Amino acid sequence: RKDRPEAQALTTALAELHVHGATVDWEAMFAGQDVRRVELPTYAFQRQRYWLDAPESGGSDTAAVDSVDARFWDAVEREDLEALTAALHVDGNASLTEVLPALSSYRKGHRERSTVDGWRYQIAWNAVSELAERALTGTWMVMVPAPYADDELVTSAVTMLERQGADVARIVLDGAADIDRGAVAERLRTAAEGASDGAVSGVLSLLALDESPSPEHTVVPSGLALNLVALQALVDAGVEAPLWVATRGAVSVTGSDTLRSAAQAQIWGLGRVAGLEHPRLWGGLVDLPETLDERAANRLSGVLGGGAGEFEDQVAVRTSGVFTRRLVRAAAPRTTARPWSARGSVLVTGGTGGVGSQVARWLAGAGAEHLVLTSRRGPEADGAAELRDELTALGAEVTIAACDTADRDALAAVLAAIPERYPLNAVVHAAGVLDDGVLDSMSVERVAGVLRPKVAGARHLHELTEGLDLSAFVLFSSLAGAIGGAGQGSYAAANAYLDALAQQRRAQGLAATSVAWGPWAEGG
Repeated sequence: RKDRPEAQALTTALAELHVHGATVDWEAMFAGQDVRRVELPTYAFQRQRYWLDAPESGGSDTAAVDSVDARFWDAVEREDLEALTAALHVDGNASLTEVLPALSSYRKGHRERSTVDGWRYQIAWNAVSELAERALTGTWMVMVPAPYADDELVTSAVTMLERQGADVARIVLDGAADIDRGAVAERLRTAAEGASDGAVSGVLSLLALDESPSPEHTVVPSGLALNLVALQALVDAGVEAPLWVATRGAVSVTGSDTLRSAAQAQIWGLGRVAGLEHPRLWGGLVDLPETLDERAANRLSGVLGGGAGEFEDQVAVRTSGVFTRRLVRAAAPRTTARPWSARGSVLVTGGTGGVGSQVARWLAGAGAEHLVLTSRRGPEADGAAELRDELTALGAEVTIAACDTADRDALAAVLAAIPERYPLNAVVHAAGVLDDGVLDSMSVERVAGVLRPKVAGARHLHELTEGLDLSAFVLFSSLAGAIGGAGQGSYAAANAYLDALAQQRRAQGLAATSVAWGPWAEGG
């Protein structure tokens, strides 16, 4: 009877009571009347309700406990000895006077840590409960690296498309020769003109399988270089069919699912940026299992057809199912874990830069006995002498060395020079350069310039310290690598490698933490 004046008046009165914090006993209000509960409506044209469920109340006892606890910690935080002794029912004495500042510091520190914990996120993979089957028809371009033209995975993917009824146009590219954007665009244009129905229905790139170094820029895998050129060539050729870029073993979706290729993980960083810069062309990223059997091939077919969800563009196909990538809040660290403390020697790459110098100060304050700071200019870097004096005043011995982390021999020499009295205990890789630009204007040479300090440096640090018992191996990654960033394709690829390397080290039982930082304010 919601349209009657009495019902409208009751609704208004209840709303006013609710504003003032009152609760309503609905069962008592409608006792003896013919009433029933109904579900709240959904939004228009949707079948799922998104109203927040009210949390279960802990009752008055919980509220009373919270109130007492709040008063206690308020007294601690204000260092109010009288209020605290009253709350604890003890006499004020010297020992309590000494404990009070420590309690106050603990409480404030706990609050700060809780705040920072709220800023932390991590990647999770959710299983797709139901994968819709959609036919793949028309002409599909399949781009294949020359060394893998006869690979079993390539053969299975092509067979799957043909079984679905698609006409497959195989385009084989050689990383040693086919890096010319114009030549690749012409080949794609010719293939598009020969499409059976006059248009290309989709593009599947398997170019990432080629992990061999590019001929002129060895830090760049051929698959990464070919995918960049292929994306540019598709734009030049006017092909707007969805482009799906496949990798093999570039992500880990469960604890038992080992990430096998950090090199191919770089494609995921580049691909996230491609999706932002070319939304009309982009289909998505799909990671494939080592063997693409018939069941996995059928799942791949469902993914390419959009069966995993209309907006799912980061997908992994496994023998156990199909998984989609999510960014979720990270669980708070266990309070029982022993806090990490610096000791011995700690190596910081990019140590004289804005971020590296901040890290060095923190390490010196955390008890590091010897800091080894590397940068390309070393002691000649701006502010290096002042930084050395500042860190020495904090109690740390300091070595500032000129070293390009991409130079393996030079980095090995720096590590060999670390004194035996301060054995290497931790590594912080903060070196990196930026060379931003949209993918359409990017060259393989520019990509190499960004990958050298980040990727080559991290790989050399890993290889040269793999046999040491390090307490920490920290990689400074970026939000761009985790979720993409328009104009940061090279940087995203480099940092995706760092994240993958950390996962690989963890799987080997080695220390590793990759932190994908957000934008830095004034160098740290």
